[in-house]
Amino acid sequence: PKRDIIIAIDAGHGGEDPGAIGPSGTREKDVVLQIAKRLQQRVNAAEGFRAVMIRDSDYYVGLRQRTHIAREQKADFFVSIHADAFHSPRP
Repeated sequence: PKRDIIIAIDAGHGGEDPGAIGPSGTREKDVVLQIAKRLQQRVNAAEGFRAVMIRDSDYYVGLRQRTHIAREQKADFFVSIHADAFHSPRP
């Protein structure tokens, strides 16, 4: 029997680590968690695929722990979601 392709979905930052913070106070950790949850739904809706969330709410997971979770779940792919921005002083 064929096994599902497992995709580890890593919503960057979390907990005490907000990531980037926008001018209106939007925190990267919140945006990427929403994106990760939507991606999880789409992956799980696709036949032959299964999503594994590295974090599923607002708590911090260290980098080594993130890869450990993915390996423990036998993930075939690791998708790390971030929403950074950079404003250059030059045009």
